[in-house]
Amino acid sequence: MTSLIGQTLNKRYRLDALLGDGGMGTVYRAADLNLERQVAIKLMHSHFANKEEFRQRLVQEARTAAQLDHPSIVRVYDFGDSDQGLFIGMEYVDGGSLRDHLRRLQRLQKYLPLVQCLQIGIQIGEALDYAHQRKIIHRDVKPGNIILKRLNRPDEAGAQPFRALLTDFGLVKLQEGVSLTQSGATVGTPTYMSPEQCEGRELDSRSDLYSLGVVLYELIANKMPFTFQTLSEAIAAHRNGVQPPPVSSLRPEVPPIIDSLLVRALAKSPADRFASGAEMADALRSAFVALEGLPTRVMLHQELDILDQVAEPPAGFELHIHTPGHQDSIVPLTRAVITLGRNLDNDIVLPADGVSRHHTRLQATSLGWEAVDLGGVNGTWLNEHRLRPEEPTPLSVGSLLRIGPYEMLLEGPETPVADPQAKQVEPISAPITPGLIGLGAGAVASAVPPSAVPPSAAPPSAAPPASGSASSSGAVVAEQPTLPPAGADAPLALHLARNTITADPGQRVEVKVDVENRGDVEDKVTVRVRGLDPSWVEEPAEFITVPPRQTVSVPITISPPRGRGVPSGRQRVRFEVVSQHYPEAKIGVSAALTVSGFVSFEAVMEPTELRVPGRTLVTIHNNGNKATEFKVTGRDLQQVIRFRGERDRITLQPNQSANIELALEPRETNWFGEGDVYPFEVEVVGAEGGRRALPGEAHVRALLPSPVVYGAAFLAIFLCALGGMLLFSNWGRFLGIGATATPTPTLSFEFMAATQTSVAAAQTMVVATQISAATNVAGTQTVDGDTDGDRLADRQESLLNTENNNPDTDADGLNDGDEVLIYSTDPRNRDTDADILSDFDEVNTHKTNPRSPDGDGDGISDGLEVAQGTDPLVPNPPTVTPQTPTLTVLPPTATWTATPSITPTGTASATVTATGTATATPTATPTATISPTPTTAAPAITLTCVLAPPTLDGTLNIGTEWPGTPLFTFQPAVVGPERIVRVYGVRDASRLYFAYLINDNVNDPADSARLYIDTTNNGGDPDTADRFFQVNRDGSRLIWAGIGSNADGQAWNSNFTSTNWTSVVGEPGSGQWAVELSIDATAELGALTNPFGLMAEVFYTGDTATFPATASGTQANTWADVGNPLCP
Repeated sequence: MTSLIGQTLNKRYRLDALLGDGGMGTVYRAADLNLERQVAIKLMHSHFANKEEFRQRLVQEARTAAQLDHPSIVRVYDFGDSDQGLFIGMEYVDGGSLRDHLRRLQRLQKYLPLVQCLQIGIQIGEALDYAHQRKIIHRDVKPGNIILKRLNRPDEAGAQPFRALLTDFGLVKLQEGVSLTQSGATVGTPTYMSPEQCEGRELDSRSDLYSLGVVLYELIANKMPFTFQTLSEAIAAHRNGVQPPPVSSLRPEVPPIIDSLLVRALAKSPADRFASGAEMADALRSAFVALEGLPTRVMLHQELDILDQVAEPPAGFELHIHTPGHQDSIVPLTRAVITLGRNLDNDIVLPADGVSRHHTRLQATSLGWEAVDLGGVNGTWLNEHRLRPEEPTPLSVGSLLRIGPYEMLLEGPETPVADPQAKQVEPISAPITPGLIGLGAGAVASAVPPSAVPPSAAPPSAAPPASGSASSSGAVVAEQPTLPPAGADAPLALHLARNTITADPGQRVEVKVDVENRGDVEDKVTVRVRGLDPSWVEEPAEFITVPPRQTVSVPITISPPRGRGVPSGRQRVRFEVVSQHYPEAKIGVSAALTVSGFVSFEAVMEPTELRVPGRTLVTIHNNGNKATEFKVTGRDLQQVIRFRGERDRITLQPNQSANIELALEPRETNWFGEGDVYPFEVEVVGAEGGRRALPGEAHVRALLPSPVVYGAAFLAIFLCALGGMLLFSNWGRFLGIGATATPTPTLSFEFMAATQTSVAAAQTMVVATQISAATNVAGTQTVDGDTDGDRLADRQESLLNTENNNPDTDADGLNDGDEVLIYSTDPRNRDTDADILSDFDEVNTHKTNPRSPDGDGDGISDGLEVAQGTDPLVPNPPTVTPQTPTLTVLPPTATWTATPSITPTGTASATVTATGTATATPTATPTATISPTPTTAAPAITLTCVLAPPTLDGTLNIGTEWPGTPLFTFQPAVVGPERIVRVYGVRDASRLYFAYLINDNVNDPADSARLYIDTTNNGGDPDTADRFFQVNRDGSRLIWAGIGSNADGQAWNSNFTSTNWTSVVGEPGSGQWAVELSIDATAELGALTNPFGLMAEVFYTGDTATFPATASGTQANTWADVGNPLCP
């Protein structure tokens, strides 16, 4: 075969190594010279590339596959033609295939742990569901097309740090398209093909799920469910054969739930299988959770963890060591554990300054190699990033390690190109470390090729290493101590004084592990702890010497932190010895660690100052690590206030919150006076300890405040004076004197008008006083015939058309009695003044008038001011739009002028009264009146419709993919441009799209962006239709659903999962990070209303930003309304 290594495709892809050869093409590891990254190039075989139909279908399938963007699908970057042939450029994943790992398991007769089997099934099932939703069928799901990728940390809570990726989408369909199937042959892999695929029938997504079921059976049972050699045998087994035996009959520790799951996955009829990859993944997750609750079972076969170190290292890896000023050396990695450092007892000795005695350890795993920094002062650097001490970090081919002045490049594994002239590399026997050339004090050293160092002939117990030999330059060549043969039994043993350990969170417990050296050679050992969070454990900083035939105690300190994320209960922990003399030794002892539960909670009350009658909200958050019951009671020393809504038992799970609304009412009516201020206290008590006292002040108002009393007294005096004047002026009439005489008026028209106006005002004041008094009386007295207890009689509710069995007809948070008697709002309308703020929000949150859409009279509605972030209580002058002046002409009006009566003197006679004469009084000349156009309140925040949805890639192309103006902006209490959040939103016919652009100058992976949606916009606490989405800065994410109804006092279900949404995290600029979300509104939010409720949050390091600013994640009525248009 002609080697293409070193050639460049289309002046962009340099072929660096041959990774494998398959039925359709050859795969190379290549360097993308434009983007400076490693890629995988599949170069198609020439007999395929010469077929025009194949070339056309390759372009079509590659374009389709390139649209797939899922963490468990290998990305397709590029495709095209070159001088070397047709090619596809793909994501390069440095990890072995699942087939390689299965072969290793079968060779060693070991099993893969069940949790890892299920994790692989869940990840591949979700990847298939993602592809199936886009009408793409894989057709060849098998272990050889699944790659295992080691991660630095789990990308999902509860998972292990690896990910399974599916590759080769569409390639089987390519073979079908060019009629490559010949007599007696088929495309795909018969062992994993579904019955309908074996028969050549039309396929749908359930065919891939059958293949995944075969893979899972093989993973769990370590053998195939069917055995056959030809296609005809495969068709017979898949179509007419009986079901394979339950995996529990081959592996007894497998629970029945997995047997049932595989029976459904391997059903002969597609209708009997899982309907979708998401359904199968959810079933696997249920089995995953069930495994955690099962009792410990006896393992009849040994397990081999994917992530464990292995005694047999993967073949083909080499370490290229570059020492400044010296020739590079190549060291084949033929041992499972290799240490690097300054001391001579290391496998690779690096004697230069800046290197610690034991600096770094390389250890082989099933997926390749990983590096562990041993805590050296100058650290170990991987690709310009410093490794964390004692934390295994995966190494990929091409990784560059730097220790002091040394640079080391990891190469392989790669398929060698046949070359009869090539010199074969001999495996290095013990010691594997090449010789060392010292150059004097302060100089650096270089490792010499292995052939330059003769192997040691004596075992380490027989003689010490040679002191060295002089070279022509005065250098000293030192040999390494001989290691025992690989696989030799290590004469070491571990002992524990007790196999049960109890630790209290926040406390330290010391465990003594006795290491016994049963051999005749001194050894240096340390002890490592597996199964616990590394931050809980303090292990020995250095190796401890164990003399021959003696036992040494190694102290281990375990200190689980006192925090909300620390689980309580029993968990398994394993102590393993790490030996310098026997590095391959796998000796350990297990114990049970019981972490005690602790009670810790926070309680806050808002508001702390309120007028009575009034309401306050108490929020309790369980910071402990176990479920706890709480009691909430209120009290005041003066016994003036009555508390309603107290709770005797509230059960909260760890990290769960609850909101309790308390209503405060006066015990007795205070009729007169200014009112008084009374201190009160709300007490929150945990059932297992802990108490929080929340102080507050209650302003108890008098039924008739002093100004009303003074006004009434003034009115009474005024009325008495008025009555006296009227009586005096008509005294003669009352006494019958001067009956024939015409009395002379003693009061002018102006005085009478003023008097009438004053009387009217006084009457209005009296009426208002009576209404206020009646209102307060009604608010404190019990009403007969009131079914729902809202202080409105059923007869009154019938007249008002409100519900007499529902205290809050319009579900706005205010009961009907308060709306009618106190606030004079419409109990049938959540928003009486139509300013897009509910009556409850205006009364309790914004302190605005719920009957006036513009409380401060500035022409801007209260709802728009809240949405824009301005104060609805402070006038903001509106923009006046001048219009063409309107000429208003008023016609002349006749004004009658009264002529005084004539009263003759002398003898009494008839009174002659002149008739009034009409006098025409014209109006002034008409003038032009400019009327400013009143400002119309802007609509609520509204999503816009898009025909082409935005691409979720973390780059946020504002103005093209996303609107140029955000839906809203907000920031935490610590204001400043470095912490502004901009939120963008659009939608199409079926999906909602949101993007967060977050200014944050502190890169903390624990930061997160949150989105709350009140689907039906019915307020209250979260119900089953509501959703909570969270995306962390490190890419992990979660989704919660509301619980029950919106008035049951329950909040969020943290065990909820869904595949109806996707998210991407990116960093579009310096000091920024971004989150893009896509939510299938039809599937996830089927009852989404217009408008719906929304709340946004961003968690910074030590701070939180919330929109709306006063919103609470458990009170949907505090969220903002968002317009939800109907999009084509």
